[in-house]
Amino acid sequence: MKVSTTSTGQWLKNLQEEYRSFVRESPLYTAIASASSPADFQWIRQLYYLSSDFTAAVALRYGSCQDPRFRDAFGEHAAEETTHPADLAKWMREFGFLATGEETTSVPPTVETLALGSYLIRVVTREPIPHQLLTLNLLAEGTACDFYWAVNPKLTELGLTPKGYWATHAKADVKHEILGLDLIPQCDADSPSGRSYARALWTTSCFFRLAFDSWGSQPEQKFKLPTSRSAEP
Repeated sequence: MKVSTTSTGQWLKNLQEEYRSFVRESPLYTAIASASSPADFQWIRQLYYLSSDFTAAVALRYGSCQDPRFRDAFGEHAAEETTHPADLAKWMREFGFLATGEETTSVPPTVETLALGSYLIRVVTREPIPHQLLTLNLLAEGTACDFYWAVNPKLTELGLTPKGYWATHAKADVKHEILGLDLIPQCDADSPSGRSYARALWTTSCFFRLAFDSWGSQPEQKFKLPTSRSAEP
C-alpha cells in the first residue's frame, strides 16, 4: 500500500490553486482589465448580494457550531466579516453606484449570484465542518484574494479609491483563506474523504465561475418575465 507523504493541507492547497485558476478564466477578469470608466463596474451591484450572503453564511456557521475545536476560528471569521455589506454600500454611495435614497437591492441579482449565495448557506446547514472550511475559507477566500488583487488596482487607476470595504479585503482574505485548514483531519487525496474534499472544492469553484461569468458578460435572456396579467393563475 502506497502511503502519501504530502500533508492534507498541502495537497488541498495545491488543488485549490488549480481551481482558482479555473475561476480566473472567467470573462469577468477580462472585463475588469479592460474597464475604462465607472460604468464598467456595474457588477458591483451583484457583489453586494454575494457579500451579504457570505456574511450571513459565516455568521450562521459560528452560531450553529458546537465543536470547540472550530468555534474560535469560526467566531474570528464571523466577527471580521460582519460589517462588510454595510461597508460596501457606503462606498457605493460615495462613488455614485447608488443614488441618494436608492436601495442596495434595486438591481436584482442574477440567478447565478443567487445560486452561489444559496450554495454557501446550504454548505453551512448541510455539510460537515471540513467541507465548510474548504468552501467558505480555502476556496471562497482564495478566490476573493484573486478578485481583489485584480479589482483594487483598476479602481485606483479610475479614481475610485479602493478604501474601506476594498482595503479591508485586500488584507484580511489571505488570513481567512487558511483559517482552520490545519484542523481538517489528515487523509490521502485518493481516500474516500480526500475525494469528497476535492469534490467540495470543485463544486464551489463552479458556483463562483458561473456567478462571475454572469457578471462579466451580457446575459442571454433565456426566460422572459411574465406580465402581471399572464402571471395570474
